[in-house]
Amino acid sequence: MMSDNHRLPIIHLDLDAFFASVEQRDNPIHQGKPLIVGGISDGGRGNLQRGVVCAASYEARKYGIYAGMPIWEAHQKCPKGVFLPARLNKYIKESRKFFQICSDYTPLIEPLGLDELFLDISGCEALFGSSEIIAKKIKERVNQELGLKVSAGIAQNKLLAKIATNLGKPDGFFTLYPEDVPKILYPLPLSSLWGIGKKTEERLKKSGIYLIGQLAQIPEPVLENLLGKNGKRLKLLAQGLDNSSVTIPTSKKSISKETTFSANITERNILIKELLKLSQEVGYYARKEGYQGRTVTLKLRFHNFTTLNKSITLENPTHIDENIFKIALKLLDKIKIKKGGVRLLGIKLSNLTCSNQLIQLNLLNNKENKWVQLTYTLDRLREKYGFTAITRATLLEQEKIED
Repeated sequence: MMSDNHRLPIIHLDLDAFFASVEQRDNPIHQGKPLIVGGISDGGRGNLQRGVVCAASYEARKYGIYAGMPIWEAHQKCPKGVFLPARLNKYIKESRKFFQICSDYTPLIEPLGLDELFLDISGCEALFGSSEIIAKKIKERVNQELGLKVSAGIAQNKLLAKIATNLGKPDGFFTLYPEDVPKILYPLPLSSLWGIGKKTEERLKKSGIYLIGQLAQIPEPVLENLLGKNGKRLKLLAQGLDNSSVTIPTSKKSISKETTFSANITERNILIKELLKLSQEVGYYARKEGYQGRTVTLKLRFHNFTTLNKSITLENPTHIDENIFKIALKLLDKIKIKKGGVRLLGIKLSNLTCSNQLIQLNLLNNKENKWVQLTYTLDRLREKYGFTAITRATLLEQEKIED
């Protein structure tokens, strides 16, 4: 039980193997079997060479299958697995029900995706009880009302609550008390620490730092020399210290990203590559903050500081990178690049609607659905390894030049 001198107001909840669990729930014949969702257009195996894994049941994970893996590789690892197309419209409906259950206990909800969120129950204890009681009630309701299992982590901050959830999976319930941080947190590998990207992890390992406890005890000057300004922040996280609050998605007017070039650009192919990069960033942050937009604006500032803005407003809102890029490219094709070149390039997504990170699929557009599946899979990988951990092949040559 929670000691009197500790208030643990943060709950992290994560639906276990969400997409796969919905399929197993709706098709009892698949329960207990290795089930892989994503990458195919129908229930057959005619298209297994294309696409990636969107989700894998825990039975499938025993074969080393994970989200983002190519479907063909998953089939090699588990040829007798059940491969199903993603039904994102169904998952969206179930996700909304999940969020609604959670909102019955606190208005302070921060979404992390369709299947994951933070709750801050500060001030709600008098109505519903402690964080442990509330988490148990939510787990029971999700199981009874949705037929799904959700893992819960409880702690004094978001970082520790998310780690607690991972320690308890699947169908977990784990409370991480402050006095237990050294005993529980320090022996964990660096990859368990939310906020460490793959490149940072590799850099630390090259310096002989493999565990969170090692990172927590490294002198700050050493870490700053190794990681720069980010070193101090990561050391605090390794010590279990996190001051970030549970943030409710707020109403925004637009989401934009810009690049100012060190030298004016006249080559259209370079501008196109930069558009692709900016589209990925705008789309990612729109989804992360729970927005879709109907208007895409392309911004160019030429060598003489003349600024040009061109926009297209869509019938249906979007936050998918590929859609944003195609519209921006269409706008660029209508603009004549002046001889002096372009010094600034930007993309803005506006006319926003709050979607709680949920989208309405065009069920008649299978190609569109495939892009949505791929986009959400990439988001999961970026949340785990950092935004730059995965990129389009088209950008690799450009990134190599910039490095």
